[in-house]
Amino acid sequence: MQIHDGELPRARQLARTGKELSREARVRLDWMDFYHRCRNVARTCRHFGISRQTFYRWQRRYDPHNLSTLEARSHRPHRRRQPTWSSPLADRVSALRQRYPRWGKDKLAFLLRQQHLQVSTCSTCRFPPPWWAAS
Repeated sequence: MQIHDGELPRARQLARTGKELSREARVRLDWMDFYHRCRNVARTCRHFGISRQTFYRWQRRYDPHNLSTLEARSHRPHRRRQPTWSSPLADRVSALRQRYPRWGKDKLAFLLRQQHLQVSTCSTCRFPPPWWAAS
């Protein structure tokens, strides 16, 4: 990274945000600064040892007015699916599975419907999860 007039490139922007960039984000900022100086993607990628695909992904996300765009994002899903079964229903299915270990999902679903429980045939196969029966 070159120093111009005694200060680092984009140093004023960093100071304005009041937030310190992570090491990885600073490296990506170096990529962008190098690219803006030479205007050659292939040369930039060779210089830093990265693929063009990686460079173009970060270039698409890069906003020179908001350097936090160079920070890595979480890969965690925004929403997590909630279980559609209740614990009493899971306990019933567990008890039936222990009592009739050789019976399949169709017979178990039939028994549960006879006990006036709303359950689909497929869901008797899906739940309870293995960790449920361990307790």
